[in-house]
Amino acid sequence: MNRVVRVGDVLRMDRRPVDIQPEQEYRAFGMRSFGRGTIRYAPTIGSRLTKLPHFNFKSNALVLSNIKAWEGAVGVTDEEDEKCVASSRFLFYTPRGKEADVRYMRYFFLTRKGLGEIGKASPGSADRNRTLSIRAFEQIKIPLPHPIEQRRIADKLDLLLTAQGNAAVQSPSIGDAQKLAVSGLDKVLDRWAQGVIRVDDACRLVSDTVHPGADRGEATEFVGLEHIAPHFGERIGSRPLGEEKGRKFLFAPGDILYGYLRPYLNKVWLADQHGLCSVEQYVLRSTGKMPAELIAAGLRSRRILDEVLSATHNLQLPRLRSGPLLAMEIPFIPPAHQDQALADLKEFDEKVRKLAHTQQHRDEVLAALRPSILDAAFSGRL
Repeated sequence: MNRVVRVGDVLRMDRRPVDIQPEQEYRAFGMRSFGRGTIRYAPTIGSRLTKLPHFNFKSNALVLSNIKAWEGAVGVTDEEDEKCVASSRFLFYTPRGKEADVRYMRYFFLTRKGLGEIGKASPGSADRNRTLSIRAFEQIKIPLPHPIEQRRIADKLDLLLTAQGNAAVQSPSIGDAQKLAVSGLDKVLDRWAQGVIRVDDACRLVSDTVHPGADRGEATEFVGLEHIAPHFGERIGSRPLGEEKGRKFLFAPGDILYGYLRPYLNKVWLADQHGLCSVEQYVLRSTGKMPAELIAAGLRSRRILDEVLSATHNLQLPRLRSGPLLAMEIPFIPPAHQDQALADLKEFDEKVRKLAHTQQHRDEVLAALRPSILDAAFSGRL
């Protein structure tokens, strides 16, 4: 028969404060919800990290996001995670002795029952305010079989969930649609191109700067890098203006926003509205030699992305300077072929986005199998 124990009786909080230096580089630690693992962000300097206290931690530790644990931001750290620093938003636990297997604990807290217990320990009236109480979490009681049985369950779940993950990897996924969205553009554009044109001949850099409190013109929304989908040229969000800090750039309909911070993410968007963007984005405006739609497509094509990667691959925090970008060349499509090129581009983009939406749905269906597998394991059916 399984013993029932308090979390705090078998696990202890285990993290060590780090004195963050403004000019030193660090990799920030993060977590995905729904049991999808940890995140190791690209290196950045200490001054760019959140102002919260930061900590070092060990590998093979149970980790929970204190603001997203209720939706499955629960994992186990590995040796690569250990090279990161984590803000106080993340709670790390290691076993007090040999009674608890952290993989078993992780899987338990990803079951419907386990998530329900975490939900009770995360009070709040809104999702963004649901913070996991350390005290309440450590008071949660869980069934704890013999360590050998814990490892058997964890090993079985590792095998089953890895197989499920492999099924997702071996079938087309959203990543395949992203690759097609980039590489396919070259074929569409090359079909009508006659030579190439430098980026600074096709468009010019616009730096209409707005400081907090200054006139924003017709702008009503802020569109930052986080609001642009990688590779697809789509805007996936925005936020109303009103609480801007620091300077921003104005953009207008027909302008192209190009993300020069971490340019490997290929965040390029053709604006269809007035707004403000971050200073980590270039605002480019067509000179009239080619429609902005064709310029934007050229900028997110495989040809340009490869050049961008080559120009920034040795940088710890990749940033693409305006000079190299403006000196790059995109396919030049003369006026006589521009209408047909635009029609082909529209048809291509529609097909790629439809494929992406289909594959995203498929990925979500595969992910939905996880709760059933986990519940079966902890009810003795595996």
